[in-house]
This record gives sequence, structure tokens and C-alpha cells, in this order.
Amino acid sequence: MKERKVKIIMVDDNLVVVTLKDDGGNDVPCMMNEESFIGGLHLRGEVIRVRGNEADLQCYEDTTELMVGDEVTLSGSLIQIEMGPGLVGSTLDGLGNKLEGYGDFLPRGVMIPALDREKKWKFKPTVKSGEEVAPGDIIGEVDETELVVHKIMIPADYPKGKIIDIKDGDFTVEDKIAELEGEDGKKYDLKMLQRWPIRRPRPAKKRLQLTDVLNTGIRIIDGFNPVMLGGTACVPGDFGTGKTMCQHDLARHSRVKIVVYVGCGERAGEMVELMHEFPKLIDPDSGRPLVERTVLFVNTSAMPVAAREGSILVGATVGEYFRDMGYDVLLLTDSLSRQAQGMREMSGRLGEIPGPQAFPAYMNAYLTRWFERAGRVVCCGEMGEERFGSMTTIAALSPDGGDIAGDPPTQAAIQTAKVALILSRKRASARLFPAFDPLECHSKYLDTSTEVLQKQFEERKFPLWLDYVKKIKHSVVDGERIKEQMDILGEKGIGGQEYRRYLLGDIVQKAYLNQNTFDEHDRSTKLDRHYEMMRFMIHLMDIFPTDEKQAMRRAQEDLVFNIVQANYSEDYKTEYDKILKSIHGGEKENGGNN
Repeated sequence: MKERKVKIIMVDDNLVVVTLKDDGGNDVPCMMNEESFIGGLHLRGEVIRVRGNEADLQCYEDTTELMVGDEVTLSGSLIQIEMGPGLVGSTLDGLGNKLEGYGDFLPRGVMIPALDREKKWKFKPTVKSGEEVAPGDIIGEVDETELVVHKIMIPADYPKGKIIDIKDGDFTVEDKIAELEGEDGKKYDLKMLQRWPIRRPRPAKKRLQLTDVLNTGIRIIDGFNPVMLGGTACVPGDFGTGKTMCQHDLARHSRVKIVVYVGCGERAGEMVELMHEFPKLIDPDSGRPLVERTVLFVNTSAMPVAAREGSILVGATVGEYFRDMGYDVLLLTDSLSRQAQGMREMSGRLGEIPGPQAFPAYMNAYLTRWFERAGRVVCCGEMGEERFGSMTTIAALSPDGGDIAGDPPTQAAIQTAKVALILSRKRASARLFPAFDPLECHSKYLDTSTEVLQKQFEERKFPLWLDYVKKIKHSVVDGERIKEQMDILGEKGIGGQEYRRYLLGDIVQKAYLNQNTFDEHDRSTKLDRHYEMMRFMIHLMDIFPTDEKQAMRRAQEDLVFNIVQANYSEDYKTEYDKILKSIHGGEKENGGNN
């Protein structure tokens, strides 16, 4: 569809209403979600409702000084994000504009391409002229960073056809690297740059059942609340409970190829700090900067609320793009609550019937569609062996006043995502990090994918993993129940065996679930080390001595200290064995009566 010109008839902050009649009184066609450019500054916007001879647009920039009668250009296309070499390691705003050279905010109406038009990349073709290709087939590679090989694919919206005159050499993203003669008889120029509408999920040949576990390195997640590779999770938590640090740890230690981080509507100071701190993070496996496998989107609370929705859609589209290359991708968003607040503001201006706390009634359905863009797929393409890729989505939320139970976006996310990792103010205040509440967190995969998980752990030589998790989690639950009784009855009001179980639950919380993100060995736990740690905890539960309460309390305090020190050790097995031998030795000294 060609560009058309219309005029503004009303402005209500970020809501702009235009008439769909031209100066001659003729109807002007308009499509839903069409990209538009508003006013003399060409502010970027999008059609969100068409009704009769009028259309409602949401403007993604400040609408100050817009007037009735100002001209609006309907572009004839949907909002798109451009993708290609140069995306990894870049910092973009919520709509894919590159921020480099403009500080943290772009001037109004300025659009900066995400990809450098001048830089040349070494393109190495993997197909020859005359070969038959299909959408999604890989035709070449570019060494984008030390950690990522960028695979150049036939665009997903191109037809099947034959490669003509493919080149080898240094090219910019806009240079022609090959030509495709389509089955429809037309010829198409192939470039390293691609564009895709942010609201349209990228196609896949087939969606697969989730069969592998995402190793995050965080024990309370990998043990108690596993996230499947290609699955979904949400992280609700009040301010100060450690959401940002958890996001950093997930980005740094999760066993994935690409990380897409979307800062959606958080405080400007926090986002600026993120932009300065994130490049300093080091990938633990390669020793290279983490940004060499990361795409960072920054959309602060100071920017118009409408742009928040665009940022999470852009992040999902970029994640799908790298998934199509056959990579495992982790999409992190912080925070989904800010996006929901933007939806509430725009819904109110549109006069829609509100749901709870004035959030739109369709918010649950919207979040469901967004979470469903995650998954493990067979990538499009017909050349060579099948490629498999995954995108795992983990979204943080900041419920108003820390009220997780009463916050509609948080409850919608908990119902939609398969894993709820709920951060606890109580644990954070007790300096127990990561501050996930072991009683409130849950993973639906433990209920729906038990057989798949068991098979996966058996293949990795961890046959008793789920049994260990069940026993250790029961110890925590039992310990918390007894602690509640002690709060009422006092320590003297419970028996010795119950006190022993309470102490064991406390050991699990302080020495197993608690991790020190500043220690090189404890900040992230690989699955083999995690399995040995759980085996040790189970053994410890069996042999922990029953004695008078003060003696058990002293033994528990010593054990917590010794286990934490063992967690900091590279030779953790030897340290665990020493702890177990010390307990056995103590039993012998007491004549074996314990």
C-alpha cells in the first residue's frame, strides 16, 4: 500500500485521532497497526483502532506542540525492526533506534538505524550459484563477534527459488550479496539486512515439545523450580528484592548462545547504570565481555508509555531471529508491569471497558500471546540437516506496593508463564540471596513434564535428581511449618525430633539455596556440581545427630559455616567429605548413642 496523507482532528497526550477523509472528501484507506509519521517532526506512531472515518494512533514520542490540522503520513507498512550483522553488542531504544552517539535519549522525530550502514563485514557464502533454496535456508556466515557467528538466511517472506551470482568478500549490510530467482519468476536482491514486523511472530517449520532443561546456575531455580529450554517464567518482586541482580546472573550464567535484554519502563537512573555496568560483565565460559553475545534494549520510564509495548515486541522479534539461526536464546524483560501500565493508560484514553484496577480486560490474552512466542522449534529451511532453536522468556514484574496477590499484571503473568519465581522481601531482609521464596515459587514443568525431566536427567547421569529435589524441598517446607509453631509456642514447646527437622530446613535455606554472586565458584552451579551437592545434603539429613537442643543448634551453626566455605571451594567434593567424616567422628566420640 502506498503512503497516504491525513490530518489530525484530536490530540490527547499520546493518543492522536485522525480523519480518514482527504481534502476532497474521499475516503483514505487505513490498516490496523500501520506505521505512521505524525506532524512536522515526523513523530513515530502506530494505528491501534480504526472506526468509521476516523483512526486512533498511539504516538511513541512526546506529542507536545502537535495541533489539530497537522499532517500525518500513513506509511502503508507495519512497524518493523531491522536485523543483520552489527545487532549483537549494540544498545537500542525501545523501537530499535541505535542510541550510540546520542546519549540515553534520542531527540524527538529522530530515527537512527539499528545497523551501521558504513561498516563492512566479511561474508562467507555457504551455498553456490545455481543451488535451490527456500525461506530460512542459510546462504552464508559473518563472524560478528568472538562469540557469535551471524548466519545470513533467506528472508522468511521470500519465495523458494534458485541462487544467482552469490559473492564472497567484504560488504555493508545494504550491499547486494546474491540474487534469488523465485518460483514466481521474479528476481529478488539478497542482502545481509532483513526487516520483520514486530507484531507478527516469525514462522517456524514446527514447534517441538520442550525436552531440555535450561541450566541457569541458580540452585533454587535449577533444583526446585526448573525452567525448560524454550519455556517461560516470570519473576515478580518488590523493589529492593534483587530483580536486577537476578537478571544479571541469568544473563551471565544461563547456558544459551544469545541474550536479549529489554529494559522496559524502569527508572532512567537504573537503565543508565545498566548501560554502564552491563558491558563490564564477563562471560564465564569464554572470558570475553558478555555484550559480545547480547542485544540490549533500553526504554526508560521517562519515555512515552506507548513505547513500552513496542520494546517487548521488538525484543521478542530479535530473539526469534536468532532462534531461526539454530541458536538457544534467552529473552529477559524488566519489567512487564511497566508495559501493562502503559496499556492501562492508553486503554483509558480509548474509553475501553476497564478490568480490575482499570487494566484493560484483554491484558491476560495479550500477555499469553506474547509469552507464546517463546518455544523450541524446527527452523525454516530445506537445505542440509534440520536446525533446532529455542527462545526462553523470563519476565520480571514490579507489583504496585509489593502486592503480588492483588496486582493484575503479576497474577496474569503467574497464570500464563510456566514458572513463577517469586522474590521475597523477608528473605531479602535476612540477606538470603537470591531471595526467591521456596514456598511460593513453583514450576508447572514438575507437574506436566515429569517423565521428560526424568529422562533428561537420566541421560545426563543424574538419575536421582527429582528424588533429591523432592526430599530437600520437603525439608524446607517442614522446617517452615515447625518455625511457625515455634513462633507461637516457643522453642520449648516442640520436641527434639521436630527441632532437628527445623534445623535441617534452616541448613538447606542458608547453605544450599543461598548463593554468593561475588564468589567465582558459588555464583553459578553447573548441573554436575549441583547433583553432588544435593547428594551431600540428603546424606547430611540422614546422619545429622539428635541431641539436646543447644548442642544441635551449635552443630547446625558450624555446619552452615563449613558448607558455605565448601561451596566457595573448587574441590568441593573433598570439602563435603570432610564435613561428613566430622559428623561420623562426632558420633563415635559420643559412643554411637546419637
